[in-house]
Amino acid sequence: MTEKTSDVRFRSRIWSVLRAIVFICVIIFIWNGMAKTACSFVAIALIMGWVNLYQLRSQEIEKPYYRLWLNVVDGFLSFAVMTSIFIRDLMQNDQTEKLLAVGCVFLLARLIAHSLFSLGVLREGKSLPRKRRWSKLSNIAITITMGVYLLNLEDYQQICMVTSILLILASTVAYAYWYYRDPAHRKPLSIASQLTMSRIVLTPFFLWVFFYDNDLDYSNNSLVFKSLSLVMVLGFMLTDFLDGHLARKMGEVSTLGKYLDPFSDKISNMTIFMCFIATGYAPVWMVALIYFRESSVETLRTLAASEGLIMPARRSGKWKTALQGIGIVAILLGAIDPVRMLVPGLDAIWGSFPVIVMGIITAITIISGIDYFYSSKHILKKFV
Repeated sequence: MTEKTSDVRFRSRIWSVLRAIVFICVIIFIWNGMAKTACSFVAIALIMGWVNLYQLRSQEIEKPYYRLWLNVVDGFLSFAVMTSIFIRDLMQNDQTEKLLAVGCVFLLARLIAHSLFSLGVLREGKSLPRKRRWSKLSNIAITITMGVYLLNLEDYQQICMVTSILLILASTVAYAYWYYRDPAHRKPLSIASQLTMSRIVLTPFFLWVFFYDNDLDYSNNSLVFKSLSLVMVLGFMLTDFLDGHLARKMGEVSTLGKYLDPFSDKISNMTIFMCFIATGYAPVWMVALIYFRESSVETLRTLAASEGLIMPARRSGKWKTALQGIGIVAILLGAIDPVRMLVPGLDAIWGSFPVIVMGIITAITIISGIDYFYSSKHILKKFV
């Protein structure tokens, strides 16, 4: 490696860190009600991203694992900004833009899918592809969409979000085409992995079912769609049990499955919790704490993977997942009027019941996160 390449690589990393700081500032400005200032910083982030890609050419000179980490951090911060905008609009308006929630789900799904595939490529000893045209265009569209939503330009919000979602899909298809055109990657998914993937695929449909009546108040939804929401959640729980059981029984336990299973749980459960925020079943701070725990543990799992380690599931994590599922089912069951009337006393306390259940879920989730970090001290020591 030449001294010039090393110098450019160092400047590229510094530039990436500064861009991450800019995004963090955007989130802070959003929560402080400084929309115009946040929008100006989004514009700065857009320019910095262009400089990093086309002037410093970070994709050409950066080491593979550093590229993966930079892409993960960049994607996570974009998701965090869009989620902050969604929560801000949710707190300020009775009717928030539901397409924005769908966009947040697509951003999270793309981040997880891209991270998993990239990690798989690196573990196979292959080179990561450079960002292609569709990926670059989707990043630009997402950043522009942030600005449009920050400024509340209602005439352009849906156009920008639909464009961003379509470009995200196009970039995902392009990446999948690159990955699977190599014969070495054409391995059929096991039944267990297909069940795991089904939770990710069906999660956006849960959003549509939950808000089918275009009303944030879930109690106004029809009995048919309340029942369908409950059936979908029970389906998520059933596939979560079956994928692990079948993988062990059929001898199809794979590295992909070990990473994909917890990721799919996070996508489905966090989407449901965001729906609960919208309809008043959960305070923002509870879901924020759950999200902080989930993202922290997944970051720890990725750190372990970068060292060739697999962080096994803890018993506390299994209890946490089971409790989250039971709590979600209890809330959705209680939301069905005929069912609520059958349970003595439930109708009288229904106003506070969902928040109490979410409080228990939050407490157990945080305790589980502490257990994971305590048991993974040997991993953290490699990076601290």
